[in-house]
Amino acid sequence: MSKINVAEIIKLIEENESIVIFHHTRPDGDCIGAQAGLKNLILENFKSKKVFAVGNYKKSFSFLKLKTDPVPVKKILENSLAIIVDANFKNRIESAFLFKEFKFKSILRIDHHPNNDDFDDIYRWVDPSYVATCEQIADLAYKAKWKISRKSATLIYLGIYTDSGRFLYKNTSARTHFLTSFIFETGFNYLLIHERLNAKRLNDLEFESYIYANKKMYKNVIFYTLSLKEQQKINRNPSNSVRPNLLANIENFKIWLCLVQETENSWRVELRSAGPNVQKVALNWGGGGHLNAAGAIIQNLDKLDELINDCQNEYENWVKGNQK
Repeated sequence: MSKINVAEIIKLIEENESIVIFHHTRPDGDCIGAQAGLKNLILENFKSKKVFAVGNYKKSFSFLKLKTDPVPVKKILENSLAIIVDANFKNRIESAFLFKEFKFKSILRIDHHPNNDDFDDIYRWVDPSYVATCEQIADLAYKAKWKISRKSATLIYLGIYTDSGRFLYKNTSARTHFLTSFIFETGFNYLLIHERLNAKRLNDLEFESYIYANKKMYKNVIFYTLSLKEQQKINRNPSNSVRPNLLANIENFKIWLCLVQETENSWRVELRSAGPNVQKVALNWGGGGHLNAAGAIIQNLDKLDELINDCQNEYENWVKGNQK
């Protein structure tokens, strides 16, 4: 098993009466939208199918009132198609223990990240030309001629809107806008997404002021670090302290990062750029992602200077490449 096209995916879904959908750890709008959106699409178009969205959303996007499903029994699991959305390696997939304990009928990975995975026997629809996995789900629904409810459209839009950086990122394409227009025909309440995701509290303004005041710079790289002790001081926590684009697009700084401590021995690193290849940096530090948006987990900041220097080197490589 290997690459699979949209027509084959449609057939695969049609052939399986039971489907289990997985999302990645640290759930974001794209993986949640893709998982819940795909589940709703299948149930809306195939009334007899059983579809389970497993995992844990960790209260992300709670205004949508989404819930994951209990893990089904062994008999159902072993007769199910497993679909992994927006994820690759098992250690980055919520409820990945199910792949060790049970053998699914077949496995499909739908992802826009240009990364490998650690599955041997699996179908893959991996295409980094899509700005979001939710764009892939929208394309699947469009080509399958499935009916789309307002609920499904809301969930799909959540992923497209967030992973495209509100339609600002480089991979946002004519297809992205076409498929967004396609789901807009349902008349779903897109303002719900806009208002909730763009709302700010006084605490947010204070947080942003703290970051601006304590930012760090090295040549063409700008970043902030936030330890657990600092988070406690300013009344934040790891889940609301990761703001990778807070220092975005500042003149002369083509790479920006945030480094947020999550546990005593774990720092989350988010890298973004306006051109340079930060995916390469993330891969060097055990992570992955896209060309201009990537991430990794490091144990501490002992090698922070080395990490930032890697970013600067990628900036200089990018400059040289543009001068040719």
